[in-house]
Amino acid sequence: MNQTLRDQLKQWKNDRAVIEKEKKDHPKKPKHTEKLSTRDIMDLMGTNRQTLSRGKGGAYKQR
Repeated sequence: MNQTLRDQLKQWKNDRAVIEKEKKDHPKKPKHTEKLSTRDIMDLMGTNRQTLSRGKGGAYKQR
């Protein structure tokens, strides 16, 4: 005998609830975080770059 659509949906919902419960039981792996040294962070911020200024005649010179 064929089940009605409503009965099929109830059965599907019950099966789906069991599957989702099993998924929740598995612990998630922690994400890998990148550890940077202070020198790397300073390079990313741009603090170790050359500073240039305009000199006579419009040429850039290093300070």
